[in-house]
Amino acid sequence: MRRAKASVDPELVEILSGALSVSRERAERLLESKATRVLRYKSVRYITIRRDISGHYEGTIILISTRTGEYRKVEGYPHIKRVLLLSKAVPKHFIDDVVVEEKMDGHNVRVVRFEGEIYAITRGGYICPYTTSRMRRKYGRGLERLFDSLGDDLVVGGEVVGLENPYTRYHYPEAPDWDYFVFDMYRDPLDFLPVDERRSAAEEAGLRNVRELGRHPKEEWARIREVIEGLEKLGREGVVIKDPYYRVEPLKYTTSFINVHDIEQGMRFPFDEGHSFIFPRVLREMFKAVEEEWGEERVRAEAHRIGEAIFLPAVESIYKYLRGEPLAERFALSFASRDEMDEYISYAASLGVPVSVISIEESPDGSLRAVFLKHKKTEDHYRRIFSTGLSPLD
Repeated sequence: MRRAKASVDPELVEILSGALSVSRERAERLLESKATRVLRYKSVRYITIRRDISGHYEGTIILISTRTGEYRKVEGYPHIKRVLLLSKAVPKHFIDDVVVEEKMDGHNVRVVRFEGEIYAITRGGYICPYTTSRMRRKYGRGLERLFDSLGDDLVVGGEVVGLENPYTRYHYPEAPDWDYFVFDMYRDPLDFLPVDERRSAAEEAGLRNVRELGRHPKEEWARIREVIEGLEKLGREGVVIKDPYYRVEPLKYTTSFINVHDIEQGMRFPFDEGHSFIFPRVLREMFKAVEEEWGEERVRAEAHRIGEAIFLPAVESIYKYLRGEPLAERFALSFASRDEMDEYISYAASLGVPVSVISIEESPDGSLRAVFLKHKKTEDHYRRIFSTGLSPLD
């Protein structure tokens, strides 16, 4: 006997239809499909858009007040095109001068104020309770001043970096634990503030901007390469190249260091991140080698480095499995209270992210630091391989 299809909340249909400018019939179909998710965070119910729909980016979120029924759409953050050849892309793409800002290795977070409360929204369009709580504690007053000054239709875009976050962890000396660096401010529909206006607004609010690394005429693209070479020596991620007034969209370029580093990190869990990490990053190194006219010796050295980054961590992960060690990411988070920690654990579970607490250090004031394991699917694949001897891939 077929189960009757659950009815869709007509209020949500009306809201989604208005927010995305689609028919009620299509809004209902979207709410019934995997293209959307309906979740709740405290006094806010929200709809997350999980793929590009009718000109709206994946990660678009509609915030709905459970008190008043009022809603607000926050557009998903657009993907930035990646440069393979600086010498071709920069002169052709930009109009005149460019601003070069540092691209940091963290996770993209949009910050908004809705009905008087600050919320931190992930790239995928979810309100992260952990990031929201830390943002409110560290930058709440500054963000309040910023929204008071520029209005509640403002969206702040930035990078959360540091070792104490559940997403991407990379050590920055200037932000060892947790911090937020602003790289954009905009109003829907993606009306970006000019770079100088954004930088000044962030500074006045006591927020940190990503580093500006130079301003050059587009014809002097080689000076951007010099900046990247400096970042390479420091083991930093790369740059975002922008028009000062956003007359054209930004472009991004990453260092060899981070390209190989990402492969190495991804191949610790080959069936989770590894296979999707390899080719795009090898492609970047291929064109970097040609554009920068690497000699044979350097090409061979890089080939050796990439090969080791692919193979060594992957083989070590198999031996870890055979030793009975869990194939999982280990990370630590700091919370103001146990309630805050439980909130994060519930959030992770709602997204299907398998995390477990392995230790907790509690302070007299009730704050605590918990160490987590995020379990990986690679372990399940290894179990089946060693059970059957068969490959899960063709």
